[in-house]
Amino acid sequence: MATGRTKPRWTRVYVDGFDMSGYARSVGPLAWECDETEVTALADTVKTYLPGHVQVNVGTLNAVFDNTATVGVHAVLSSAGTIRTVLVAQGIRAEPEDGDPAFGGQFTQGAYQIEGDNAVYANVPFMGTAGDASSHGYGTPWGLLLHANAVRLLATGVNTAVGFDNPTGGATAKGGYMVYHVTAGDGTATLSVQDAAVNNDGGFALLAGCSTGSINCAVKQYGVVVPTTMDVRQYLRWQIAFGTATTVTFAIAFMRNY
Repeated sequence: MATGRTKPRWTRVYVDGFDMSGYARSVGPLAWECDETEVTALADTVKTYLPGHVQVNVGTLNAVFDNTATVGVHAVLSSAGTIRTVLVAQGIRAEPEDGDPAFGGQFTQGAYQIEGDNAVYANVPFMGTAGDASSHGYGTPWGLLLHANAVRLLATGVNTAVGFDNPTGGATAKGGYMVYHVTAGDGTATLSVQDAAVNNDGGFALLAGCSTGSINCAVKQYGVVVPTTMDVRQYLRWQIAFGTATTVTFAIAFMRNY
C-alpha cells in the first residue's frame, strides 16, 4: 500500500464480476454527499444548513465500445434499470494493491448510451444506491481494498498475513459492508473478512456474518455482504477457504462505517 497523490490511469473498475478496466476511459464522479436543508434564523449573520439524506453514486462509466460475446462492454452492460455491484479501486502511482482506497456498493444502472465520431464509446450512467440494496444502511462508500484483483492458489494456502489498520485508528461500532468480485476460478470457495484487535495472525477471526458462504467461482460471482455485528475491530484482512477450487481470482473491499 503506497500513499500520496496519484492519477486516473491507476483506477480499476469491476462490475458484476467483470474487470471493466480494459474498456473504461473514466468513471465518476464518485459521489458521497448530503442533502442540505436551510435553517437560517433571523438573528443569524450567515446562512446555516442541516445535513439531510446521504446520496451515494458511482457516477458514469465511460468505456470503449466492444461487442465481444460474454465479456465485452456491450454484452455486460447493454441493459438499463439493472442493479449492479460496482467496485472502483484506486491505485496510488501504480495498479491497485492490498490496502489501497476503494469505493463500492450496489447501484442502479440508469441508461446505456452509445456515442462517438472517430471512435465509438458507451456511456453507462448510474442512478445512485439501488433500491433496498444491502449497502443502504451505511453512508460510507469509501473503504479499503483488502485484496486487489489477483489469483489465489490452493497450493499457497489461506491468508496468514497481518491486516490493515483502520485509517482513523481504533475499533468502530457502526458496522460496514464487504464488496466482492470473483473474476475467475475453477471450483467452489468461501471468501470472507476477518478482524482483530491486535495486528497479528493469532488474533484474527471471522467478522460475524461477513462471508460469501460457499460459491461456485467457475462463474462470475459478486455482491455486497453486511456483517451481522455492529462492532468492527481495528484491523482487517481478507480470507479464503477453498472447497473444490484450486485457483480463484478475486477482489475484496470493506467499507467501514464511522
